[in-house]
This record gives sequence, structure tokens and C-alpha cells, in this order.
Amino acid sequence: MTAISELLIGAFAAAAVLGASAQSTRFCPQGGLRETLLENKPMRLAAYGVAVGVALMAVALLQLVLGQTLMPSRPAYTGPVLQWGRYVLGGLLFGYGMVLARGCPLRTLVRVGQGSLQAVVVLVVMGFAAYAMSRTSLYGLWFAPWIDGWSLDLRRYGIAHQDLATVLSFAGTGAHVALGLALGALVLALCWRALPLRKHWGLWLGAALIGLVVATGYALTAGSIGQRALADAEFMSQPPDGLGVQSYTFAGPLSDAAYFLLHPSNQSTTFGVMAVAGVLLGALLAALLRRDFRLQGMAGWREGARQVFGAMLTGGGAVLGLGCTVGHGLSGISVLSVGSMMGLASIFSGAWLAIRIEAGPSARRSVLGAALTPVSRL
Repeated sequence: MTAISELLIGAFAAAAVLGASAQSTRFCPQGGLRETLLENKPMRLAAYGVAVGVALMAVALLQLVLGQTLMPSRPAYTGPVLQWGRYVLGGLLFGYGMVLARGCPLRTLVRVGQGSLQAVVVLVVMGFAAYAMSRTSLYGLWFAPWIDGWSLDLRRYGIAHQDLATVLSFAGTGAHVALGLALGALVLALCWRALPLRKHWGLWLGAALIGLVVATGYALTAGSIGQRALADAEFMSQPPDGLGVQSYTFAGPLSDAAYFLLHPSNQSTTFGVMAVAGVLLGALLAALLRRDFRLQGMAGWREGARQVFGAMLTGGGAVLGLGCTVGHGLSGISVLSVGSMMGLASIFSGAWLAIRIEAGPSARRSVLGAALTPVSRL
């Protein structure tokens, strides 16, 4: 078995764990935010925070073991160019869209695994919206001429990378490790109040597994298997797409999956395609084992149209914003990317706005009040 095959099988297996964990815990940042704002129930949102905290700490320890930082990566979470316009606009579109679509790409994949036909439609629309934004002239014609000019090259200010440690002038791998561990511990401590471990150990376990899967993705691609895969690719006349240091995200991979379905004979299987397939299988197996699988029909035309429109915003916004709730929220933040922090803040801002509008006049006051709740409550 070649190193490239080992890498892809490992990516598929870890993604299956991700899908199973997300299904069993109802892992959904959008749903967690909605429950926090409308019902004052922050448990699922805190579970998302647990995944973020565990990813931060696990990736920090991985860098300690490897003796190096995870730079450069795909996408360039810590690159020197801060594409803040894309992070903000794409994040807002993604966040607003995932509320209308009733879930981010990960949640939609899980819903497909549970038997939702409506989720199949939403996933297809997300995939082809991402495909249109990344593999057609849409971005180049309509967005690049103005939004690329908003990017900030940090090298002008003597900053080589956009990770938080470098921005704060903390040099060396040790500084990255220490900052990652400290931030991860802080996030977990904040989540503890809303999600006591003794009462919600199942949510903690599932969320922790999701964070560990993110670290596993980086371990596969930055470790010995990933290095051997890159070395093998140098001797191939047509090296496979998508090699390099990376972890799980469902922005580019949705586009990869759509392209794979349209042109199966013209490309090789990528890390992203295996991530999508693995999550689907993991969610399906978990749903069958937990007896949660059942075929669910299509939504009514009004709700269906709303979800399809939301899927267009989500898929396009994911590529425009260079990440999603998993890509920016877990893989990007775990390497201390300032851009991913901006992207995730924009995603949640767009989602908050959509929830506030959907709540209607009678509920908007409570939504606004919940949004202003001190972070210590979470």
C-alpha cells in the first residue's frame, strides 16, 4: 500500500469517527446558537466550544511532538496575507445561510446519513454553489476585482504569519504550544459552567472526539505518512490533487466532491472527498446503531425554498470566506489563525442576524438580550 493510499484511508476513517460523533451528540453550531438565543439552553453551543478547546490543546501537543508548527497549510490559515474582506463577507453569508438551510455542511451531511431527503437536496445545492464559487469564473468576475483589494499583507509590518503567536511577537514552536494550551484550557473552563461534565459526559465525549479528529487530520498530513505521500507525488507524472498539511473543513471539500461527481475520470480522490464520504458513512452507521435512521420526506415548498436559498449562501459563502464552522472554527483556530477567528466571528454574526429576523418581532427582544449575556454564562 502506498503512502498516498494510507493517507486517504486514514482521512476516511477519522472522518467516519467525526460523522458518528456529530450524529450521536446532535453536534450543530447553528442549532446550539438558536437554542441559546431563543430558549436560553446553551448546552449544544457549549459542546461546540468543547470541540474547539480540545482541538486547540490537541493540535498544540501535536506541534510539540513534531517539533514544528503546522505551516504552511491548506488552506493557508496562517499565511502572511490577511484576507479580511473574504473572511467577513463570506462568513456573514455562510452564517446567515446555515440558519436558513437548518445546518452547516457538517450537520447537513449528518442529516443525510440519518435519512433526510430534504437534506440531500440541501447538500447538493451547497456542493454546487461551492463548485461555482471555486471552479468557475464567478469569483474572478464578481468578487475578485474589489474584495481582493481589501487584503492586508502583514509582511509590510514585519509579521511573517497571521497566527496569534506571531502577531503577538511570540517566537518559536514552544510559544505556539504554550499559547494553544492556554487558550484551549480557557475555552474548556468557560464551557464547564454551561455543560457540567458529570451531567453531560456524553456530550463532552462526543465533542472531544471531534476536536481530536481535527488533530488527527493534521497528524496524518504533517506526520510521516503525509511526508512520504508528498515524496511519492514528486515522482508521479500526474500527482494527486489536494496533498499538503491540512485537516477537516467542509468548504473546499464540497466543491471537490461536486467536481469528483461531474468528472470522476479526470481527477484523483482527495483528502476533502474522503472527508465528505467518511462523515456520511459514520453518520449513517451511528444512526443505524442508535436506531435514529428513518427516511424523511421533503419539506413544504416554502420551507424547502428557504433551505435551498440558504444552501446557496452557505456553499458560496464557505468558499468565499475560506472556511466554515469546522474549517475556521476547529482546524483554523486550532493553529491560532487570526483570520479564522475573524471568519468564525462573522459566521456567528450572520447566524445571529438570521435567527433574530426569523424570531419575529415578539421574540427579538429576548434574542437581543440573550446575545448580550455575559460570556461567563457559557
